[in-house]
Amino acid sequence: MPESAFMRVIFRLLLIFGIIACGFSQAADGTVQPLSQVAVQKNQFMYYWKADPVGQTAQMVTLFCRNCGAATDTNAGSAAPGDIPLIAVLRDTLGDEDPENDRVLDVWLLNYANPGIGKKLLSAVPFFYWHPGSGSKSAAADYPKPLFDLTAPQHPVLTEAGRTLVQWTAFDPMMMPVRATSRMYRANALDDERLHLETAISYLRNAPVADDGSALTQTEVDTIVARLELRKKLLGGLVSEKQAAKIGADSAFQEERICSRNWEILRQCAEKTGLIFEQLKVAGDDGEYAMLWFPAGNPVPAGGTDLKPIWKLLNIRDPWADARLTSKVGLVPYARSFDSGGSLLPLGEHGAREQPLIPLGVYSLTYPKLPLLLVDFRDQIHIRRHEMTQRSINEITAGVIGISHFTNWYYYVAADLYDFVSGRHGAAMDQAERLDAYSRLRVALVLDQQMDAGLRKAIRTRLDGVSVNPLEAAPAREMQNAQIRYEHLEEESRAEGRLAVLLDQQRRAEIAAFGRSRARLDLDVLLRAGTFGLYHDRAPRAADNLKKLDTYRRLEYHLNFLDALAEAGTQPEVGYDSGRIRAAVEQVSASMAQVNSPAVRAHAIATLEKIKSISQSSDLQADCSHAIALLTQSPGKVRTMPNGGVVADAAVAAQSGK
Repeated sequence: MPESAFMRVIFRLLLIFGIIACGFSQAADGTVQPLSQVAVQKNQFMYYWKADPVGQTAQMVTLFCRNCGAATDTNAGSAAPGDIPLIAVLRDTLGDEDPENDRVLDVWLLNYANPGIGKKLLSAVPFFYWHPGSGSKSAAADYPKPLFDLTAPQHPVLTEAGRTLVQWTAFDPMMMPVRATSRMYRANALDDERLHLETAISYLRNAPVADDGSALTQTEVDTIVARLELRKKLLGGLVSEKQAAKIGADSAFQEERICSRNWEILRQCAEKTGLIFEQLKVAGDDGEYAMLWFPAGNPVPAGGTDLKPIWKLLNIRDPWADARLTSKVGLVPYARSFDSGGSLLPLGEHGAREQPLIPLGVYSLTYPKLPLLLVDFRDQIHIRRHEMTQRSINEITAGVIGISHFTNWYYYVAADLYDFVSGRHGAAMDQAERLDAYSRLRVALVLDQQMDAGLRKAIRTRLDGVSVNPLEAAPAREMQNAQIRYEHLEEESRAEGRLAVLLDQQRRAEIAAFGRSRARLDLDVLLRAGTFGLYHDRAPRAADNLKKLDTYRRLEYHLNFLDALAEAGTQPEVGYDSGRIRAAVEQVSASMAQVNSPAVRAHAIATLEKIKSISQSSDLQADCSHAIALLTQSPGKVRTMPNGGVVADAAVAAQSGK
């Protein structure tokens, strides 16, 4: 077939699918219901943690949403009637209450279950952009697999690299149907995984923290959030644990900065165009979403500036030129009140005057570049059309035509340049970031019990039309799955359950990996990936495994603390209590008496020497010198004192006293 004829066939297919999409999309009825006068009750304790024992030495810590079960009508099995379990975390405490030797091992997103075979088959159909059905409830009946294994973050990186290699070398050179279907399935699977990763991140961002063992600590939350964020990156699983905790803490500040900037941008755009700006509180979070209203009956703002760039930035058509909004036969407005200063009051409150308002759009403030329109009340297929167009282009170029990143690199350079220029002119071109914003709002609307019911239903109805992934399930069904999966995890947390088996395997793997070189660890990862997960390097079962883990983890804890002081480069006793630093030095030297790893010993000596060089405290310098003298001796010449300290034999003591 000639190339021109082939392209005509492709564009005709696109036109047909576009017409079908418009036909399946829900048509706007042109009206909205007035807001019910329900007072908004502020709930500052919407989320809480519940700790359940796993055997005698670990915990399953579960995040619950308080009084969120009314929307799903499934309350059985939760901690209290109406409370929904959202996230479960396996925390290894080694049977004590000291947080120094605690580790978070696995994370479960309880409202997620693997899609059925029917949805997987539909996800491989090119140009199919619907998700029929609400999702399978029976899929949640199986043992829930963790969303992420924090002990092996590098394994998903190699798995994804292997799938990409198979796609490039095996499927892409084959005929067009194989290439198109395989690429379509992979794209939908990756989007579905990212959607649930972002859902888990949004839950953890709103979760409370505590240091008394009743909840996750701030460091543990930051570490989990960072690992989930890095899972969305190409090589994110290769980041070290120390850097992951720092990335998690920094990402919270970065998101807050983005929300503050987008909040101000949207507010200024509303002020310049004569629209009404309102910050939305959804599921207890009042900093991620905002809404624009059209003041019905107000005169058109005086001209003087060109507003076309603002309408493009807001991604909506000029409402002042819309006859449905300016005429008396247009959309039915909502009744809202303003105070004496002209500020819009929350729902249910009465002020100095009332004004009929018509909703225009709901925006996410977490998109990195600009406020992102998620719901367009006047055009329900507006956002869906944009998503379908971008996906169709990707499917045609990579799946149908077979454009390669290697042989046709110039096309992708041009496409990236176009996206960059369009983004600079106010277009939201980052498909992954748009998916993140959408995933947060879809679940928040299900959990929310404070927004007006009519407005929440109107937003949910329009947001449902944005999804183009067949693997996606209805949020309400996902909440039902959360109850079932939580009950399964409770059953498996008994002494001989699967969580106990998983815990033992991960502990023995941690013991085997402790103190090994970077090259050996990388080799173990490659062997496991090359054997499709069959190879596992674990220490043998032994009665003293818990004691070994306690020593190893305490050594890592105090050594990481000293590393942070050494990296700062300033006098450590200025920023921290010298007693705390000296105790860490003593603990490191005491723990090293039971560790034979040359790499760990060299690491500890280098850190202590750095602390000694930057400190001005004679006592701390003496402690570092004594610890270095002990560590430079062979491990056999170091013995543990009854009080936990470490001394050398007579010869070593005499040498260190010289």
